Amino acid sequence: MPNLDPWMNQQSEEESLKPSKFENHLLSIRAERQKMIHPKSHPTYNERHEKIIEIIDWALEKYKVATDTQNMNEQVIIDSIIEELDKKREVSINKKKEALLKDEVWKYSEEEDTIDYVLFIIRELTGKLY
Repeated sequence: MPNLDPWMNQQSEEESLKPSKFENHLLSIRAERQKMIHPKSHPTYNERHEKIIEIIDWALEKYKVATDTQNMNEQVIIDSIIEELDKKREVSINKKKEALLKDEVWKYSEEEDTIDYVLFIIRELTGKLY
């Protein structure tokens, strides 16, 4: 039987709008990295933080879309995000191995390190460090 109490319906709607622990954790890391970007800092320093923010935004968007469109367990969604990040990392590693110029090698190494960092954050939160 549906719940006809308007307060209960309102409360459940408010709870569904609250960010999950996963979202809160990534948003706090994102805010922390955003604060680290300064106009007077070295461009590569700022670029690293911008890339971390970009990957966190990508993960948050994937999470949000999956929770909105699919009726899946949160852990399954997070596992799929981890798998996709692992694939992106492998692509970076392969591109780095094939790169001939120092700048290209550096770029792909930086990309790999950034993805590793975000993967570490997500795995640490979910207890899947391995």
